Amino acid sequence: MSNPTFHKTQVVIAGAGPTGLSLAAQLIRHNVDFILIEKNEKTTELSKAVVVQARTLEIFQELGLSEEALQRGQVTTGMRLFYQGKQKVSLDLAGLGKGISEFTFALSLEQSKTEKLLAEYVTAHGKTIHWKSEFTRFEQKADGVTVFYKNEQGNEQQINADYLVGCDGAGSPVRHQLNLSFEGSTEPKLFYVADVLLKSPVINVNALHMYLIKKGFVLFFPMEGSGHYRIVGILPQGNTDKVYQFSDIAPLIKESIISPVTFEELRWFSTYKVHSRKAGAFMKDRCFIAGDAAHIHTPAGGQGMNTGIQDTYNLAWKIAYTLRGETKSSLLKTYDTERSENAKHLLQTTDRIFDIMSGVNPFWNFIRLNLFPLFFKVIANSPLAKRVVFPLLSQTDIAYPNSLLTLKSHIGKVKSGDRMHYFVFSNGKNIFHYLSEPCFKLLYFGNKAANNELLQQSKIKTSTLAFTEIPVSVFGQATDFYILLRPDNHISYIGEDINQCKKILDHLAN
Repeated sequence: MSNPTFHKTQVVIAGAGPTGLSLAAQLIRHNVDFILIEKNEKTTELSKAVVVQARTLEIFQELGLSEEALQRGQVTTGMRLFYQGKQKVSLDLAGLGKGISEFTFALSLEQSKTEKLLAEYVTAHGKTIHWKSEFTRFEQKADGVTVFYKNEQGNEQQINADYLVGCDGAGSPVRHQLNLSFEGSTEPKLFYVADVLLKSPVINVNALHMYLIKKGFVLFFPMEGSGHYRIVGILPQGNTDKVYQFSDIAPLIKESIISPVTFEELRWFSTYKVHSRKAGAFMKDRCFIAGDAAHIHTPAGGQGMNTGIQDTYNLAWKIAYTLRGETKSSLLKTYDTERSENAKHLLQTTDRIFDIMSGVNPFWNFIRLNLFPLFFKVIANSPLAKRVVFPLLSQTDIAYPNSLLTLKSHIGKVKSGDRMHYFVFSNGKNIFHYLSEPCFKLLYFGNKAANNELLQQSKIKTSTLAFTEIPVSVFGQATDFYILLRPDNHISYIGEDINQCKKILDHLAN
């Protein structure tokens, strides 16, 4: 066997799915060198995950990709709830997130298109995606990690790097070699997913159609193009080892939903078991895991792919600041604590929703079939959906209040640890238009001269912004206060004492 070919980089990314591609895009923003390897020959052609949430679109906006994502996807503007073939509820979702995000909706953009969008970004910035390149193993040392993989020709390659990030899916070889646990559960039922072109006098508008059935559900997600829908449902009790075709399922769907429908074209069909698992840790020494390698979810709420993208948004800047020597390497440990805690809470939420929706539990099944339509009618005409449901599903409510990067503080309804709250100035620009630079930011709100001199001696680069306009709906009557934002636009401190901002930066500085 020939000797391996040697390469050198700062970060090796194993896996070029949406998580790995997102990490690559973020590292490009931070001027970090990387090598991205992927065993498949190209981005997936399967639609797989289909929902891009508002917080992900905010991240895409920083990359300059949000407009293209919107053009390639389908904005879902409504939801219809059916039971026994009759429409029980119709919800207008068009402005559900108004006042919370610029993106007041969920976007139907299948994973194949999301991956292609990110891959185009990576290659447009001069980086190569090493397709048909399979990770085999790694060796860790105190000052680096050596990664071995086989290239397209089957020849062994060796990369000497500072860090390795496993974005290599639920069966993650990186996680396995790190010997990290991956505990959780698997639903006993078998689920199906199909992308179809259909005709129906009922399922014919840009809305999510949710059909409650006695022991489960059938969902129709609108996708780009006329009559194009993603169908998700639960197979009836039976042999979960049987290989099903869509032709086996189509009559059951029609029988279950009662609404008339004709399936004209099948574009993709698959059955799957639903898993809910989380790794015991998201890092070990110089190796990290992200996305499905770290946590897998039920499909409730369309959270999985978005959570992986959030993982990389959290991790990339911490790697960049550590590599530049601006911060202590201990900063990297906050990736593990912050994202592991987030995944734990998310799994609890999605599992709870999924248990209710799937009809496995007899008690919740009774509640679901008899009270859900009434519940949806109530929230349709209340601020509850805007205050609770949209922030939860859109991931705009992700916060790190217990992080070592957070100094407990608040003004009005804004708390440290929160993602920076969204609001629009009188000039028509929203706050995020000023926050696209991937660095620490000190914001001052007030009419006095901001006291920025204290931060000028900091080793950590911090941009400063001053605003005289202070939205009362967000900050109440407060004035002359500071907000220290991390590079991912989460609040480290909010208050009148700039010394606290300096305290945080000095604590992080190398």
